[in-house]
Amino acid sequence: MSIKIAIAGKGGTGKTTISSLIIRNLIAKKNGSVLALDADPNSNLNELLGIEITSTVGQMVESFKKDGAKLSSGLYKDQMVEMNIHKSVIEGNGFDLLVMGRGEGPGCYCAANNLFKKYIDMLQESYKYIVMDNEAGMEHLSRKTTNDVDYLLIVSDPSPRGILTASRLRDLAKELSIRAKQAYLVLNRVDGPIDERLLEIIKKYDLEMIASINSDFDLTETELAGRNIFDLNPKSSALLQVNSLIGKLNL
Repeated sequence: MSIKIAIAGKGGTGKTTISSLIIRNLIAKKNGSVLALDADPNSNLNELLGIEITSTVGQMVESFKKDGAKLSSGLYKDQMVEMNIHKSVIEGNGFDLLVMGRGEGPGCYCAANNLFKKYIDMLQESYKYIVMDNEAGMEHLSRKTTNDVDYLLIVSDPSPRGILTASRLRDLAKELSIRAKQAYLVLNRVDGPIDERLLEIIKKYDLEMIASINSDFDLTETELAGRNIFDLNPKSSALLQVNSLIGKLNL
């Protein structure tokens, strides 16, 4: 049985970076195979992982749309999905990557999301760990792209508005019956000790903070230099703090 970890949060909080740090740490532990899922239509997880995107689920949906006659047969459609979806899996160094990509039309990702979820279900027994980087905001939750996960990690910046957004994401997941066994707050880009007033706000919204990740010069320098997460200094504070987070989850 695979362990599914979904990372959510508003734009600009660093959730994709956190996702890549989790993936690097899981690979280093060598406890099992890792599947990285980029569920953000504005895909960029691959850049941090140092690999190029060759195809996406969204592109596959687009190609199916152009051949509507063949899609009239459910058997043929399933065969085409099975054949092409494997081509969408990109092999990395110690992990595989599946990218959502753009949807089937302006503002609509329903078919791509359904195929994406179907493939997660197909693959879940093939990987020990599944790490899903979700799009900014709450849209992925409303479409149930993130469903039936072991850990929902909600990333926030250290601000009252960020904490409010994190609490809304947590509440929306409950309202939509997203089956997350555990939901935790990850406070990112923290400078120095966390202000007591912010801790009170976290307590007010009944959020369980599992980790705070410091602003990290090594991480910033790595990204600015166009290098990937595997080039990051092993002594990076962010890398070590995410490793500690993984330890708390007993991964």
